[in-house]
Amino acid sequence: METLADKLNSYENNYWDFTEYREKKVLIKYPAMMVAPMQEQLLQDILQYDPYITNILDPFVGSGTALVAGAKLGLDVYGIDINPLAILISRVRLEGVPIEDIRESIAQLKTYITLFLGNTNPIEFTNIQKWFRKDVISDLSTIKRAIQHENNIQIRRYFWVCFADTVRKYSNTRSTTFKLHVKEQEKIKTMDNDCIQYFINRVSALYVDYVKRNDDTNISLYTGDSIDILTSFNDSSIDLICTSPPYGDNHTTVTYGQYSILPLLWIDLDDLDYFDKTLLEKFTAIDRMSIGGRYNTDKSDIDIEYKDLIAGISDQKAKKVISFIYDYCRAFAEMARVLKSGKRMVLTLGNRRVDNKEFPFDILNDRLAQKYGLREEAMITRNIQGKRMPSKVSHIPNLGSVKSMSKEYVKIYKKL
Repeated sequence: METLADKLNSYENNYWDFTEYREKKVLIKYPAMMVAPMQEQLLQDILQYDPYITNILDPFVGSGTALVAGAKLGLDVYGIDINPLAILISRVRLEGVPIEDIRESIAQLKTYITLFLGNTNPIEFTNIQKWFRKDVISDLSTIKRAIQHENNIQIRRYFWVCFADTVRKYSNTRSTTFKLHVKEQEKIKTMDNDCIQYFINRVSALYVDYVKRNDDTNISLYTGDSIDILTSFNDSSIDLICTSPPYGDNHTTVTYGQYSILPLLWIDLDDLDYFDKTLLEKFTAIDRMSIGGRYNTDKSDIDIEYKDLIAGISDQKAKKVISFIYDYCRAFAEMARVLKSGKRMVLTLGNRRVDNKEFPFDILNDRLAQKYGLREEAMITRNIQGKRMPSKVSHIPNLGSVKSMSKEYVKIYKKL
């Protein structure tokens, strides 16, 4: 009898790379987004071998790609992320907008923008003029005021995501990195400001892909620390876990928080799910509160247990890796606890480089799986296509630039 592993290995070479796939009408270019058709195919294959799956969990939901794929297949979805912008994006992608109201709302939005243009008090927050030109502040303030006049919360959220993309595009930060770095002054001065037209074009063109679905799928999204929120889930309550966990602390991998902070300072917080507002007080706060971002906990046991995984890494950088391992081990334990016996955990993983040494994150997950009663059922190795990351990152003294990862591993574990 053909197994799931046989099925996944039956595809032609490099099938899982999805080399031809390009997201042409993405709502917002969130960092390190999953490849949508890959996730869809993977879930279809898993459901073929286990048709009794009713729900799916992504505890590091990001922009929601895995859950969108699950919802299309009729599954109830659960998603967690510490980043309120990620939850907003995921909510819009999952809940959509009401087709019967969206066209009229867009027409009203345009009217309000025309009405408020030149007649709106500019938004203020700390260092706003460092990150936005004065004329851009005026136009973005107009857009924000117009969005706030929309009565339907689902449509407002859709507008906010399009607005978040606009804020990023017309800010003074460089687009070549997710970290906040101010552009050269000449580039800031010469930037064309057509942010209002850009926003209107986005809103008008993209809604057709996000019309509200008529189905009974339950959507449960949570903003906060995955470890804390997972503790409120019942034992053995989840049929399938499908996620791409962080490959390291956000400061040294992907700074999702820094990417998100400028839009979050513009969006009406009343339209976001509840979250700790102190995360907006410092540009690095979201990344610091993410897995591995805090270094003040005693992690001596972790240091001993996984010492071989950090061999060759300098003591200073090893502390950060150990901190990440400590937090991730706690998250994995919770994921294993909530997963039902006989069900699967699907992890898309990458091995980043620290001090130009590869940190074997895949091996760490293998060990954790064994520790918590899961066995590896299948593995897919895929080349990363169209990365929104530079090919070389960081700079190591005497070694120069370090190559970023070019491969991912999809590990499928089954709970015994």
